[in-house]
Amino acid sequence: MYVDVHTHLTHPKFADDKHEVIKAAIAAGLKAIVVNGLEPASNREILELADAYEEIKPALGIYPVDAVCDLLDDTFPFTVKKFDVDAEVKFIGEQASAGNLAAVGECGLDGHWLGEETYKRQEQVFENLIAIATSNNLPIIIHTRKLEKRTAEILAHHNVKKVNFHCYGGRTKFALEWAEKYNWHFSIPANANKNQAFAKMLKILPLENILTETDAPFLAPVSGERNEPKNVRGTVEIFAELRDLDLEQAKLQIWTNYQNLFSYDPQNKKPPL
Repeated sequence: MYVDVHTHLTHPKFADDKHEVIKAAIAAGLKAIVVNGLEPASNREILELADAYEEIKPALGIYPVDAVCDLLDDTFPFTVKKFDVDAEVKFIGEQASAGNLAAVGECGLDGHWLGEETYKRQEQVFENLIAIATSNNLPIIIHTRKLEKRTAEILAHHNVKKVNFHCYGGRTKFALEWAEKYNWHFSIPANANKNQAFAKMLKILPLENILTETDAPFLAPVSGERNEPKNVRGTVEIFAELRDLDLEQAKLQIWTNYQNLFSYDPQNKKPPL
Protein backbone atom coordinates (compact mmCIF):
# COMPACT_ATOMS: atom_id res chain seq x y z
CA MET A 1 0.00 0.00 0.00
CA TYR A 2 2.91 2.36 -0.62
CA VAL A 3 2.69 4.98 -3.35
CA ASP A 4 5.16 7.15 -5.26
CA VAL A 5 3.25 10.00 -6.92
CA HIS A 6 6.22 11.54 -8.71
CA THR A 7 9.06 9.66 -10.34
CA HIS A 8 10.98 9.72 -13.62
CA LEU A 9 11.59 6.14 -14.68
CA THR A 10 12.18 7.37 -18.24
CA HIS A 11 15.38 9.12 -17.13
CA PRO A 12 18.61 7.83 -18.77
CA LYS A 13 19.84 6.63 -15.37
CA PHE A 14 17.18 3.90 -15.59
CA ALA A 15 17.91 2.98 -19.20
CA ASP A 16 19.59 -0.33 -18.36
CA ASP A 17 17.39 -1.62 -15.56
CA LYS A 18 14.06 0.22 -15.37
CA HIS A 19 12.10 -3.04 -15.39
CA GLU A 20 14.14 -4.41 -12.50
CA VAL A 21 13.56 -1.14 -10.62
CA ILE A 22 9.82 -1.38 -11.18
CA LYS A 23 9.73 -5.01 -10.05
CA ALA A 24 11.77 -4.13 -6.94
CA ALA A 25 9.29 -1.38 -6.10
CA ILE A 26 6.33 -3.72 -6.50
CA ALA A 27 8.09 -6.31 -4.33
CA ALA A 28 8.59 -3.58 -1.69
CA GLY A 29 4.84 -3.02 -1.52
CA LEU A 30 4.21 -0.17 -3.94
CA LYS A 31 0.74 -0.41 -5.46
CA ALA A 32 0.93 2.84 -7.43
CA ILE A 33 3.91 4.47 -9.15
CA VAL A 34 2.94 7.70 -10.88
CA VAL A 35 5.52 8.29 -13.60
CA ASN A 36 5.65 11.93 -14.71
CA GLY A 37 6.40 13.13 -18.23
CA LEU A 38 8.38 16.16 -19.31
CA GLU A 39 8.24 16.28 -23.11
CA PRO A 40 7.16 14.10 -26.08
CA ALA A 41 9.67 11.26 -25.68
CA SER A 42 9.09 10.67 -21.98
CA ASN A 43 5.33 11.08 -22.34
CA ARG A 44 5.14 8.28 -24.89
CA GLU A 45 7.48 5.97 -23.02
CA ILE A 46 5.31 6.40 -19.92
CA LEU A 47 2.25 5.21 -21.81
CA GLU A 48 4.17 2.10 -22.87
CA LEU A 49 5.20 1.40 -19.27
CA ALA A 50 1.62 1.82 -18.10
CA ASP A 51 0.53 -0.78 -20.64
CA ALA A 52 3.11 -3.20 -19.25
CA TYR A 53 2.49 -2.74 -15.50
CA GLU A 54 -0.80 -2.09 -13.74
CA GLU A 55 1.11 -0.37 -10.92
CA ILE A 56 2.42 2.31 -13.30
CA LYS A 57 0.05 5.28 -13.42
CA PRO A 58 0.78 7.65 -16.31
CA ALA A 59 1.02 11.40 -15.80
CA LEU A 60 1.83 13.29 -18.98
CA GLY A 61 3.15 16.82 -18.81
CA ILE A 62 5.49 19.48 -20.12
CA TYR A 63 8.28 20.64 -17.82
CA PRO A 64 8.46 24.45 -17.68
CA VAL A 65 11.91 24.55 -19.30
CA ASP A 66 10.66 22.34 -22.14
CA ALA A 67 7.54 24.50 -22.43
CA VAL A 68 9.72 27.38 -23.64
CA CYS A 69 12.18 25.32 -25.67
CA ASP A 70 11.69 27.58 -28.68
CA LEU A 71 12.78 30.63 -26.65
CA LEU A 72 16.11 29.18 -25.47
CA ASP A 73 19.42 29.80 -27.23
CA ASP A 74 22.85 28.18 -27.15
CA THR A 75 23.80 30.03 -23.96
CA PHE A 76 21.29 28.06 -21.89
CA PRO A 77 23.18 25.92 -19.35
CA PHE A 78 21.95 22.55 -20.67
CA THR A 79 20.59 21.11 -23.88
CA VAL A 80 16.83 21.30 -24.39
CA LYS A 81 15.39 19.62 -27.47
CA LYS A 82 12.95 21.70 -29.46
CA PHE A 83 9.48 20.36 -30.25
CA ASP A 84 6.02 21.64 -31.12
CA VAL A 85 4.72 22.51 -27.66
CA ASP A 86 1.18 23.23 -28.82
CA ALA A 87 1.01 19.86 -30.58
CA GLU A 88 2.16 18.13 -27.41
CA VAL A 89 -0.49 19.93 -25.36
CA LYS A 90 -3.04 18.64 -27.87
CA PHE A 91 -1.66 15.09 -27.54
CA ILE A 92 -1.91 15.23 -23.74
CA GLY A 93 -5.48 16.45 -24.06
CA GLU A 94 -6.35 13.57 -26.37
CA GLN A 95 -4.87 11.03 -23.97
CA ALA A 96 -6.75 12.57 -21.07
CA SER A 97 -10.04 12.54 -22.98
CA ALA A 98 -9.49 8.89 -23.87
CA GLY A 99 -9.21 8.03 -20.16
CA ASN A 100 -5.57 6.97 -20.43
CA LEU A 101 -4.08 9.23 -17.76
CA ALA A 102 -3.91 9.21 -13.98
CA ALA A 103 -2.82 12.86 -13.85
CA VAL A 104 -1.46 15.80 -15.82
CA GLY A 105 2.13 16.69 -14.99
CA GLU A 106 4.59 17.58 -14.27
CA CYS A 107 4.01 21.17 -15.21
CA GLY A 108 4.11 24.62 -13.68
CA LEU A 109 6.45 27.60 -13.50
CA ASP A 110 10.20 27.91 -13.06
CA GLY A 111 12.09 31.01 -11.99
CA HIS A 112 15.31 29.19 -11.19
CA TRP A 113 16.51 28.22 -14.64
CA LEU A 114 14.35 30.66 -16.59
CA GLY A 115 14.15 34.43 -16.74
CA GLU A 116 11.22 36.82 -16.79
CA GLU A 117 11.23 36.96 -20.59
CA THR A 118 9.84 33.40 -20.56
CA TYR A 119 7.15 33.86 -17.90
CA LYS A 120 4.31 34.75 -20.27
CA ARG A 121 4.88 31.66 -22.41
CA GLN A 122 5.35 29.46 -19.33
CA GLU A 123 2.00 30.62 -18.00
CA GLN A 124 0.25 30.03 -21.33
CA VAL A 125 1.39 26.41 -21.46
CA PHE A 126 0.62 25.91 -17.77
CA GLU A 127 -2.91 27.24 -18.16
CA ASN A 128 -3.50 25.03 -21.19
CA LEU A 129 -2.52 21.99 -19.14
CA ILE A 130 -4.68 23.15 -16.24
CA ALA A 131 -7.62 23.24 -18.64
CA ILE A 132 -6.96 19.64 -19.66
CA ALA A 133 -6.73 18.47 -16.05
CA THR A 134 -9.86 20.23 -14.85
CA SER A 135 -12.00 19.32 -17.85
CA ASN A 136 -11.10 15.65 -17.38
CA ASN A 137 -11.34 15.59 -13.58
CA LEU A 138 -7.65 14.74 -13.24
CA PRO A 139 -5.16 15.89 -10.62
CA ILE A 140 -2.38 18.19 -11.75
CA ILE A 141 1.18 17.63 -10.52
CA ILE A 142 3.05 20.87 -10.01
CA HIS A 143 6.68 21.84 -10.44
CA THR A 144 7.46 25.35 -9.23
CA ARG A 145 10.75 26.96 -8.27
CA LYS A 146 10.93 30.55 -7.02
CA LEU A 147 7.44 31.15 -8.43
CA GLU A 148 5.39 29.33 -5.83
CA LYS A 149 3.06 32.24 -5.04
CA ARG A 150 2.39 33.01 -8.70
CA THR A 151 1.70 29.33 -9.36
CA ALA A 152 -0.79 29.28 -6.51
CA GLU A 153 -2.45 32.45 -7.82
CA ILE A 154 -3.03 30.84 -11.21
CA LEU A 155 -4.37 27.62 -9.68
CA ALA A 156 -6.71 29.53 -7.40
CA HIS A 157 -7.87 31.76 -10.24
CA HIS A 158 -8.88 28.68 -12.22
CA ASN A 159 -10.46 27.11 -9.12
CA VAL A 160 -8.34 23.97 -9.49
CA LYS A 161 -9.33 21.42 -6.87
CA LYS A 162 -7.04 18.45 -7.53
CA VAL A 163 -3.51 19.73 -7.00
CA ASN A 164 -0.29 18.12 -5.85
CA PHE A 165 2.83 20.22 -5.34
CA HIS A 166 5.80 17.95 -5.93
CA CYS A 167 9.04 18.69 -4.06
CA TYR A 168 7.68 22.03 -2.84
CA GLY A 169 10.53 24.40 -2.02
CA GLY A 170 8.65 27.54 -1.02
CA ARG A 171 7.80 28.84 2.42
CA THR A 172 6.20 26.22 4.62
CA LYS A 173 3.60 28.67 5.90
CA PHE A 174 2.20 28.98 2.38
CA ALA A 175 2.01 25.20 1.99
CA LEU A 176 0.05 25.00 5.23
CA GLU A 177 -2.22 27.87 4.17
CA TRP A 178 -2.98 26.33 0.77
CA ALA A 179 -3.55 22.87 2.21
CA GLU A 180 -6.06 24.27 4.71
CA LYS A 181 -7.72 26.77 2.35
CA TYR A 182 -7.81 24.81 -0.93
CA ASN A 183 -7.23 21.20 0.18
CA TRP A 184 -4.17 21.01 -2.10
CA HIS A 185 -1.73 18.14 -1.57
CA PHE A 186 2.03 18.11 -1.14
CA SER A 187 4.24 15.10 -1.91
CA ILE A 188 7.35 14.75 0.23
CA PRO A 189 10.54 13.33 -1.33
CA ALA A 190 12.63 10.46 -0.03
CA ASN A 191 15.38 12.76 1.25
CA ALA A 192 13.17 14.01 4.09
CA ASN A 193 15.58 12.21 6.41
CA LYS A 194 18.12 14.98 5.82
CA ASN A 195 16.03 17.92 4.62
CA GLN A 196 14.54 19.92 7.49
CA ALA A 197 11.97 21.70 5.32
CA PHE A 198 10.51 18.44 4.04
CA ALA A 199 10.51 16.97 7.54
CA LYS A 200 8.69 20.06 8.81
CA MET A 201 6.01 19.62 6.15
CA LEU A 202 5.53 16.00 7.20
CA LYS A 203 5.09 17.24 10.76
CA ILE A 204 2.75 20.22 10.33
CA LEU A 205 0.64 19.73 7.20
CA PRO A 206 -2.83 18.26 7.68
CA LEU A 207 -2.62 14.47 7.64
CA GLU A 208 -5.04 14.36 4.70
CA ASN A 209 -2.83 16.50 2.44
CA ILE A 210 0.43 14.54 2.56
CA LEU A 211 1.68 12.21 -0.17
CA THR A 212 4.99 10.47 -0.83
CA GLU A 213 7.24 10.76 -3.86
CA THR A 214 10.82 10.11 -4.86
CA ASP A 215 11.51 12.34 -7.90
CA ALA A 216 13.77 9.41 -8.80
CA PRO A 217 16.53 9.27 -9.86
CA PHE A 218 16.99 12.48 -7.87
CA LEU A 219 16.74 13.29 -4.12
CA ALA A 220 17.83 9.93 -2.76
CA PRO A 221 17.83 9.38 1.02
CA VAL A 222 21.58 8.69 0.75
CA SER A 223 23.49 11.46 -1.00
CA GLY A 224 25.15 10.37 -4.23
CA GLU A 225 22.98 7.29 -4.74
CA ARG A 226 20.38 6.87 -7.46
CA ASN A 227 16.91 7.21 -6.00
CA GLU A 228 14.21 4.59 -6.69
CA PRO A 229 10.45 4.38 -6.05
CA LYS A 230 10.93 1.75 -3.33
CA ASN A 231 12.53 4.44 -1.16
CA VAL A 232 9.14 5.95 -0.29
CA ARG A 233 9.08 3.38 2.51
CA GLY A 234 11.60 5.44 4.45
CA THR A 235 9.51 8.59 4.10
CA VAL A 236 6.46 6.80 5.47
CA GLU A 237 8.54 5.68 8.46
CA ILE A 238 9.60 9.28 9.13
CA PHE A 239 5.99 10.43 8.74
CA ALA A 240 4.84 7.82 11.25
CA GLU A 241 7.48 8.83 13.78
CA LEU A 242 6.82 12.58 13.45
CA ARG A 243 3.04 12.19 13.77
CA ASP A 244 3.08 9.49 16.46
CA LEU A 245 1.43 6.91 14.19
CA ASP A 246 2.24 3.26 13.85
CA LEU A 247 3.54 2.26 10.45
CA GLU A 248 0.29 0.69 9.27
CA GLN A 249 -1.63 3.83 10.18
CA ALA A 250 0.85 5.99 8.29
CA LYS A 251 0.72 3.75 5.21
CA LEU A 252 -3.06 3.73 5.22
CA GLN A 253 -3.26 7.51 5.63
CA ILE A 254 -1.06 8.20 2.61
CA TRP A 255 -2.74 5.50 0.53
CA THR A 256 -6.14 7.00 1.36
CA ASN A 257 -4.84 10.46 0.43
CA TYR A 258 -3.69 9.07 -2.90
CA GLN A 259 -7.07 7.49 -3.57
CA ASN A 260 -8.86 10.72 -2.70
CA LEU A 261 -6.73 12.89 -4.99
CA PHE A 262 -6.44 10.49 -7.91
CA SER A 263 -10.06 9.37 -8.02
CA TYR A 264 -11.66 9.37 -11.46
CA ASP A 265 -15.11 10.28 -12.68
CA PRO A 266 -16.58 6.75 -12.57
CA GLN A 267 -18.85 7.44 -15.53
CA ASN A 268 -16.12 7.95 -18.09
CA LYS A 269 -12.72 7.26 -16.57
CA LYS A 270 -10.78 4.14 -15.77
CA PRO A 271 -10.33 3.48 -12.04
CA PRO A 272 -6.90 4.62 -10.74
CA LEU A 273 -6.20 1.45 -8.73
